[in-house]
Amino acid sequence: MKVFSMSQRIYYKDLEPDAELIIKKDLELYNCMLHKAFKICFDRAYKDVTYSETDQRMIKSFYGTSDYFPLSAIYEAKALVKSLKCREKEDRDLIKTRIKKIDKKIKKKEKQLKKALKEKEKLINRSKKKKYTEEDYLYEVRVLDPNIKRLKSIIRNLKFRKNRNEFKLKRKMPSVCFGGKKNLKNGDLETFRFRRQRRMLITGRRQGKYSNNLFKLNVDNDMLTYRSTQKDIVFKVQFHKYKDELYAGVNEKHNSPNKAVAYELMDYGEYFIVKAIFEKHMNLPKTDTLYGAIGIDINVDHIALCETNMDGNIVLIKKYPIHKENTKNKQNEELYQLAIEIMEQCKSKKKSLVVEDLNFKQLKTRMLYRPKKQNKTLSSFAYKKILEKVERKCLRNEVDVIKIDPKNTSKIGKEKYTKIKGLSVHYCAAYVINRRGMGFVD
Repeated sequence: MKVFSMSQRIYYKDLEPDAELIIKKDLELYNCMLHKAFKICFDRAYKDVTYSETDQRMIKSFYGTSDYFPLSAIYEAKALVKSLKCREKEDRDLIKTRIKKIDKKIKKKEKQLKKALKEKEKLINRSKKKKYTEEDYLYEVRVLDPNIKRLKSIIRNLKFRKNRNEFKLKRKMPSVCFGGKKNLKNGDLETFRFRRQRRMLITGRRQGKYSNNLFKLNVDNDMLTYRSTQKDIVFKVQFHKYKDELYAGVNEKHNSPNKAVAYELMDYGEYFIVKAIFEKHMNLPKTDTLYGAIGIDINVDHIALCETNMDGNIVLIKKYPIHKENTKNKQNEELYQLAIEIMEQCKSKKKSLVVEDLNFKQLKTRMLYRPKKQNKTLSSFAYKKILEKVERKCLRNEVDVIKIDPKNTSKIGKEKYTKIKGLSVHYCAAYVINRRGMGFVD
């Protein structure tokens, strides 16, 4: 598992007089290489362009530097193109789901329009036969005609939305903006240029003493040496989280699997921060479902927990409230404490945690044409944040997390177990999630 450790703020004023200028020039150089490498990889992936030389040779000869900067830029560019392809596939799937929802809505509105037009035709026939009353006239003018006009307008808007989504599907090449589209559209060029070249990521190396080509960490005196394009810059560094694991990785033998350490330098104007990224060995989970499991159902205002024994029978139910009215920082702290409590519950009983495996993008697409109040509640619901905190805590503390298909968990719980168990729908949903994780079929 990859983890990172952040350093303290390193102020330029505490370094050598020309250190700031050298580091900022290197940041600009690295990002120029990154943009060039990204363009090469993008053209190869989307435009079927072929090059006679390798990427490394092209960039190295163009900028006239050593291999270390071009190699890091190429690795990052390839990762960006790969993630762009994955994102594009997800977006296409979402657009297809959205088009299906729009088609369904169009059919529903067309059916209503057809019904309204038939009523209109009946009234016309009544007027021809001179059976047209004052009530018929008022109904036609005040109710039927505005309804027909409204339905026609809705159908036009839906078809326009469908055409826009179909156009997005036909578009082959995605667009990318280094520095942020928002800053570019607002015309804030200073912020755009700063964000465009404020970081560089130097990949790690398994061979060698210091686990990296450009950054040398001396674990004896906590000094970090940065080999810039002009000279070596030495400064005191103090890493915080996972410091012992980082130092142990640097001290490992030559060519060991976990020896490579990547460093990311991030500029913040008056100071910069160094982030060390490395592989941390994670122990295998010490929990299982042999003697039962613990399932959780996450809701808008609380988490329902249900513990079962080896036969799938309820042993414990518990409710963890979530206070939506809290500020963002207080809510994060509350969720952090809840994640610790759930993890400790699993660890003390030596039982695995069972959660629903939800696709949040698909959920967002399904929110189309639902009641506004319901959509607002679901949008403000920090399900993903809660789940990530719980999973991270469990993973670090050797607790196994089992993800199950979330289909009809609440429905089965409501129809099958609420009356038998005498529990609320949420506890019963957690019970169904639990049993599904253990392999039982409801």
